[in-house]
Order: sequence, then C-alpha cells, then structure tokens
Amino acid sequence: MTTEPAPTIPTIDVSSLATGLQYDTADAKAVAALIDKTCRNMGFLLVKGHGVSPETKANFLAKMKEFFNEPAEKKNQIAIGKSAHHRGYVGMGMENLEGALANTELGKTYGAGDVKESIDSGTEDGPNHPEVMAGTPLHGPNQLPDWIPGFREAWQQYFDECYESVLRIQRGLGIALGVGAGFFEDQPGYPLLNLRMLHYPPESRVNTEDGRIGCGAHTDYGSITVLADDGVGGLQVKPRDGDWIDISIPEDHLVVNLADLLAIWTNDRYVSNPHRVMNPPNTHRYSIPLFVTPPYHLKVEALPTCLEPGAAPKYPPMVSGEYLQSRFNGTHTYRNELMEGEA
Repeated sequence: MTTEPAPTIPTIDVSSLATGLQYDTADAKAVAALIDKTCRNMGFLLVKGHGVSPETKANFLAKMKEFFNEPAEKKNQIAIGKSAHHRGYVGMGMENLEGALANTELGKTYGAGDVKESIDSGTEDGPNHPEVMAGTPLHGPNQLPDWIPGFREAWQQYFDECYESVLRIQRGLGIALGVGAGFFEDQPGYPLLNLRMLHYPPESRVNTEDGRIGCGAHTDYGSITVLADDGVGGLQVKPRDGDWIDISIPEDHLVVNLADLLAIWTNDRYVSNPHRVMNPPNTHRYSIPLFVTPPYHLKVEALPTCLEPGAAPKYPPMVSGEYLQSRFNGTHTYRNELMEGEA
C-alpha cells in the first residue's frame, strides 16, 4: 500500500519587495508568481528575506518566557477583561478557536478552551488617534507587563520589524492579483494589527485526556498572518485538497498564512486554510503571530481581477472590523461575559 507524499511548502525570498525598492522588476514579479501559485492551494508559505532579525526575535522570545513564568495572579494584572480594546493577558482555556470555525466537515476535536495562554496587543493608539477619538472599537492602548525591564522595547522592535515583513508579502500579493504592489497598504484607514504572544505548555503537564489541544482547528479572520516560533513545532494545516500536515518553520524563517477576508477579496482564488496547534509532548512552545486585518470601516468585496467575465462574487461584501469583532465574540469567553453585562 502506498501513500501520497505530503505537499511541500516552498520557501520564498521576499527581500526584493522591501520598503524603498522598485517593484516592477523581474525579481519582484517572479516572487509574486511563486506566491500566487502557492496561495491557490496551500494558503501557507515560508518566507525568508523578511526583515525580522534573529536578534530581535530571540530577545522578544526571552522576554515572553519571563512573563509566562510569572504566577497567575501577576499575569492577571493585565488581564484582557480589564481592557476595552481587546488587549492584555488571556489565561489558559479562556479561548476556544475551534468554536469559530464554520466548517462542520472538519469534525470536532474537543469541547473546552484551548490549552494555551497569551498576551494580545495591537498598535499603541493614544488618546489623540482619530479612531480612538471616534470611539471605534479595537483601538486604544496596550496592556503589557511593564514591570519586566525591557519588555516593551523588545515588543516594539519585533512589532516594527514584523510589520515590514507584512508589507513585503502584501506587495507580492498585490502584484500577483494584478492590483498593484501598493494596493493593500494604500487602503484608506488604519490596518488592524493584532500581535499575539503565545505559550503552549507541554502535554505532559496539562490535562488533554478530554481531547483538548493547544489551539483548535480554525481559520484566521483578517487578510494574512505572519508567524514566528521557537522551532519546537506543533503547527498543522489542512490544504484545500488533503489531510492535516505538519508545518515545520526553519530557523530564521517566518510562516505566512492567508485568512478569511483575503479569501473574500480574491473570491476564493486564494484559500483560507484551517489549521491547529498540538501541544508538544515534553517541552514548552512559544510563538508570535501578527494577525493583519484591513482597516475597521473598509468594505471588503471580490476584486474585479478575481472575477470571470459575467461571474458573480461568491460572498457578499464584508465590513472588516465588524467581521473581526464577530469572530472575537465567538471565541473569547471574557467577551461573552462583557456582552451579557451590557445587555
């Protein structure tokens, strides 16, 4: 009996799409063509030449580990429920990502919260930020563990470098889709950037007998996600055609996956793949995903370049921020409690 080999995920060098370069070059077009080919089935790609230095990543992971080693009462000083802007610490079991996946074909793997903890953060929006002044949800200040020396500085350095990698990938997507390298970054408004700091304890130290795993099967919500991790592994993805496969991120690479709103934008030319995370058996896992969502008020609908002549879009237009909030409401227990209190 023979089995089909698991599909491979190509590594794409996006250095030719760095800020300040020309994007009509042969190199940039070749990169965009490879991104396009990969995104049509897998929805995941590995990138190098992304702009995040090994030193920045290592320093930030060290600060994260310092925080997650703190006792629960210390970590809960910045509990996400204390924030009006979805920023702060999310304790073990307080998120159930599988509950957000509207795809019954995948089946259910557990019935309780994810076996992980995190800090959620975003852009540091001060009181004079236009969206803060307008009262737009999901805009405001972060809650970070400022009692840890150098944490905020390490966070800011990683945030800035990782956003540069986002811009490089978005330029490649824009070229591939025939809308121009600047299409995504030139949308009106302020992109919603959610940088999460995640800790998955080893399976040997937590109760997973009921089938719970580190992060349940789900799709991401926005346009793209850019992820770094500590090399331990555990990430799995379900391609458009095929079963779950393991994703191993080589050292100094990032993994990029596509999310729901990009699938709507591209009328399913690009796929928002389900993925999940398994807790490692006997070691801890740390990862840093940056979730990118279009500006809050932006209406996302099928691009003309992704529609055949006379064809209708598969999805109705979606307002970016409203969609993101609806997904948060379905996965975070603290948000349900808040909504009940407001009723």
